[in-house]
Amino acid sequence: MCKYILLGYSFFVLLASGWVLAGTVDEDSMQLMKDKQTSLSSNISLNNAKGATEDAEEILDMFGDVEEFFVKKGNAQDALDWTKQSKDLLASIVKNVGSKNFDTAAQTSVTLAKTCKECHAIYKKDK
Repeated sequence: MCKYILLGYSFFVLLASGWVLAGTVDEDSMQLMKDKQTSLSSNISLNNAKGATEDAEEILDMFGDVEEFFVKKGNAQDALDWTKQSKDLLASIVKNVGSKNFDTAAQTSVTLAKTCKECHAIYKKDK
């Protein structure tokens, strides 16, 4: 089951890769975030705690940049809420991976993907 959840998550990340968050980061940064999310998904499915933790922590840092953007943008409380939720989900992934609870980490990564999708529906535009 875990592998199917991660496949769905990876599919979402691939679909989202053609979009850029309006004005937040350049294409290289977005590509790096996408690559890290794909790596996170893979490392969770492989029960690679070290790799998954490193990926989650790097993505968490990237969300710091996203949060900074929306603070400067203003009038985007929903985006700030989704950013906080994403950061909380990543912290949960790190915790679950650390305790070898990979199924819960996989489910949390799916929730993370859904959270990203909600924000992207409003704040992303086509390249």
